[in-house]
Amino acid sequence: MRAKMKNIRVLGSLMGVVSLISCGDTCNSNADLEKITASLSEQQCAVANDNTVETFNVEDEGFKVVDMGLSVRWASCNLGATTSEQSGNYYAWGELNKKSNYNANNSATYSYSLSELKSKKVIDSDNKLLSSKDAASMNLGKNWRMPTREEAEELIKKCKWEWGLKNGVKGYKVTGPNGKCIFLPAKGYFFGSQLYDTDETGNYWTSTGYDNGNFSYALDFSRRRPKVASSGRSGGRCIRPVCEK
Repeated sequence: MRAKMKNIRVLGSLMGVVSLISCGDTCNSNADLEKITASLSEQQCAVANDNTVETFNVEDEGFKVVDMGLSVRWASCNLGATTSEQSGNYYAWGELNKKSNYNANNSATYSYSLSELKSKKVIDSDNKLLSSKDAASMNLGKNWRMPTREEAEELIKKCKWEWGLKNGVKGYKVTGPNGKCIFLPAKGYFFGSQLYDTDETGNYWTSTGYDNGNFSYALDFSRRRPKVASSGRSGGRCIRPVCEK
């Protein structure tokens, strides 16, 4: 009985931090509610690893191209940022400009199937955004674009990911096979007019649509691990551009 009561107290303690800390997988069980959720074990991870120290000195001031030894080159900063630790602008998927409120009613792509998006000339035959609907291409020029799902997965699989701080901002130092690196800040995401989970999660769009009218693929991470998962299209997320070699 004492053990059972102890477990209940631990559960209650963990539940108390759910609204404050996110550490783990992205979940969009309700397309209109895009707030990131996590399991209790992931909350334990967040509490146990809150001992980050200032360790990263990524020399990437200004917007630069970084060849990390991957299939594409990655930008040193988010779209709209001038240093790697800045969030830059937040975008709904398939939209070209930031806005003050991110919701299903004002989303340009929410609820449309992949076939409908193709007929509307939003995506190509590979389910990727056309350059005219790609915020990176339209804001930076034709040499730049949003990463695809496959390129985001390559970044996870072929690179070393280290959680830490850069100039007081939490995020990941991502080091490629050739030793060159970028920093991805944990700057959260927008739902409605509110910013959620800044300093706890990173949420970055890919250009690849998901086979559901409410979602597309995004690169999401907490201090536990990065992954590519479906995310609600109407939410405001960061973009880290790439360019071809």
